Amino acid sequence: MQLEATATDNVVIKTSARTSVWSALVGVAISLTNTIIQILMIYWILSAYGTEFNGFVRISMSVAIIGGTCEGALGITTVILMAKPIMEKDWITANESFSTAKRKYRNKLWRGLLFVTLISILYPLEIALAPHFLQGDPIMTSLTTPAKNGTIHLWELGFVCFFFGFKQVVNSSIFGIYENVLEADKQNYLRRAIILFTDVIVYMLIISLLSWINFKGIYISPVLVFLPIVIYPFIRGFMIMVYVKRKYPWIKFYSDFNDHNLVRKSSKLFFSSLGINILMNADIIILLVVLGASGLKTTSMLSIYMIVGINIRIIMLNFIVSFREYFISQILKEGRIEWKTYTNYELYTYIVAAFSFVMISILTPFVTTGLFGSVIAKDFAGTEPTSAIYQAEALKYIFSGQEFSILFGLSTSAIIIVQGQYVLVQAKGIESRTTKWLNLIAIWYLVIAGLTLVLLYFFAFNAGNKTNWIPKMIKYFYIIKLVFMMIAYFFLWSFTWTHITYNSSLKNVLPNFIFLLVPIIATSLFINYGLSKFALINITISDPTGDEIKVIVESISIPTIVSVLVITGITSLPICIILPLIFRPKIGLNIIVNLPIIKQIVQKNSSKLKIARFIDAGINAEEESVQNDQIIKSLYDQIEENNEVLDNESYFEKRYKYKNTPKVYTLKGDEKTPVKTKSKK
Repeated sequence: MQLEATATDNVVIKTSARTSVWSALVGVAISLTNTIIQILMIYWILSAYGTEFNGFVRISMSVAIIGGTCEGALGITTVILMAKPIMEKDWITANESFSTAKRKYRNKLWRGLLFVTLISILYPLEIALAPHFLQGDPIMTSLTTPAKNGTIHLWELGFVCFFFGFKQVVNSSIFGIYENVLEADKQNYLRRAIILFTDVIVYMLIISLLSWINFKGIYISPVLVFLPIVIYPFIRGFMIMVYVKRKYPWIKFYSDFNDHNLVRKSSKLFFSSLGINILMNADIIILLVVLGASGLKTTSMLSIYMIVGINIRIIMLNFIVSFREYFISQILKEGRIEWKTYTNYELYTYIVAAFSFVMISILTPFVTTGLFGSVIAKDFAGTEPTSAIYQAEALKYIFSGQEFSILFGLSTSAIIIVQGQYVLVQAKGIESRTTKWLNLIAIWYLVIAGLTLVLLYFFAFNAGNKTNWIPKMIKYFYIIKLVFMMIAYFFLWSFTWTHITYNSSLKNVLPNFIFLLVPIIATSLFINYGLSKFALINITISDPTGDEIKVIVESISIPTIVSVLVITGITSLPICIILPLIFRPKIGLNIIVNLPIIKQIVQKNSSKLKIARFIDAGINAEEESVQNDQIIKSLYDQIEENNEVLDNESYFEKRYKYKNTPKVYTLKGDEKTPVKTKSKK
C-alpha cells in the first residue's frame, strides 16, 4: 500500500513540475507582453489625447482594480478549497464550492455594475467642479488634446471610465468561477495563455486606432477607441468557460449547495489583505483626491514613472514570495522556525530591498525620461502659463529630481521588507490575527495623509498659488507613506518575534539592519554628488513668451542608458552582495549560490557529476530511468483500476452482502471488575 502511494505521488509530482514549468514560461511571456502593451498604450495615448487624459485612464484602471478586490479574495478562497477535491476526484465537495462561489459571484454582478456606473458619473464631475471650488477657476467642461480642434467632453470621460469598470466586473462576476477551476486543477498556464491571446487582440486593436489618429491626424472620439474594452471579458471568458465545460463535465451548478466555510474564509481573506493593499497601492488615488484637477497630469506622470518602478518591484518580490512554500513546510513540521533561520531570511530580504532601491533610484528616471519625456513636453505647447507652470514643475521634479527618485526607491524598499514579513505570517496561517492592527494602520495612514496634505494646500501653499506646491505635496506624501510603512513593518516584526520564531533574541538584528542602511545611504550620496558627473537629465522650463509656456526635455541617448546600467551594476554589487559576503560569509555565499542563473549552473554540474559516478559504477542511468518510469506508470494504472473497482456499488454488494454485523461491547462506568469478553466461535 505504501508503495502504491509513493508511485502515485511521483506521478503527481512529475505532472505538477511539468505544469509549473509551462505556467512559468507563459507567465514570463505575459509579463513581457503586458510591459510592451503598457509602454505602447501610454506612448500613443500621450500622443493622441495628451497627458491629462492618460492620467484619467490610469486612474480609471486603478479604480476598476480596487472594485474587484472583494472578488479577488473570493477567487483565492475558491481555488484553495477546490484544489484538494479536484485532485481526489471528490465531485460532491468540489461542486459544493463551485456552486457557492458562482452564486456569490452572480450576486455581486449588479452591485458591481451600480458601483461602476456611480464612479463613471462622479469622477468626471469631480474633475469638472474641483478647480472651481478649490481654486476659483471656471468649471471645466472638457479636456484639450494635442490634435487640432480635439476636445474630450465629460460624457466621453464617463463612458471610458465605465468601460474599464465593466470589463473588471463582468470578467469576475460571470466568468471568474471558471478561471478558478483551472487554477485549482493546476492548469493556470492555460488560463494565462488565453489571457495573453485576449490581451494581444484587444489592446493591439486599441493601439492601432491610436496610431491611426497620430499618423493620419484624424481625431477619433476616445469612446470609439476604447470600445473594444467592452468585448474583452467576453472573448476571454467564453474561451475559458467552453474549455472548462468540455474538460470537466462533472462540474455543475446546484442551487441548494452552500459551502459556509468558503463564505467565511473569503470574507476573512478580504479584510486581512485590505490594510496591506492600501498601504502598498493607494498612492495615485490619494494624490488625485488631494490635488484635484491638477492631479490629472501629475498622476499621469507618476503612473509613467511607476511602470518601470513597479515592474522592478514585482520581479524582486518574486524572490521573496518564493520562500513561502519553504516556510510553510518548516512551520508545519516544527510549529515555528528557528531564530537563526529567520535572521538569515531577514538578511536575504534586506539584500533584495537594497538592490531594488539601487535599481529604481538610479535607473528608473533615465528609462522613463528616455521613453516618454519628449512626448509629455510636447503636451505643454500652447498652454497658458498660469495653469501649466504647476504641472511643468511637477514634471521636472518627478523625472529629473534626485529627491523624488530616492523617495520612490525608499517606498519600494519599504514595501519589499513589509511583504517579506507578511510572507511569514501567511506561511504560519495566522494573517487574520494581524488584520485588526494592519487595517487600523491603513486607516490612520489615509486620514493623516489626506488631512496633512489638505492643510498644507490651504495654509502653507495658499490654495495652490505657489509655483512649487505640487512637488512639495508629493514629497510630504511619500514621507508620510514611509513613516506608516515602517510602523507596519515593526508591528509585523514584533509579531514574528512572539508568534512565528522560537528562541528569539537580538542576535544578528543590528548587523542585518546595517546591511540594509549602508547601500541606501551610499546610493543616496552617490545620486546627489556623483551621478551627475556620468549622466544627467536636463529638463528646463523656459520663460513664458506671450501666453504660452515651453518645456524642453533633452533626449536620453542609448550610450547614456548603457552607462547608467553599468554604473548601477558597479554600485549595487559591492554594497549589496560583497558586504554581507565579508561579514557573514556562509550566508552571503549561500545567497550567491541560490541566485537563479548560478543555481542552474550548480545543478547542471551536480547532475553531470552524478552521471559520471553512475558510469564509474557500471550503471546505465538512462536504462534505470526508463525502467523506473515504466514501474511507476504500471503501478499508477493499477491504482486507477482498483479505484474503478472500488467505485462500483456491485463490488461492495457482492463482498459484504452476507457478512454478519460485528458485535459491539460496551464498558460501563459503574463496573469495578474488568469486563470479560467471550471469544467468537
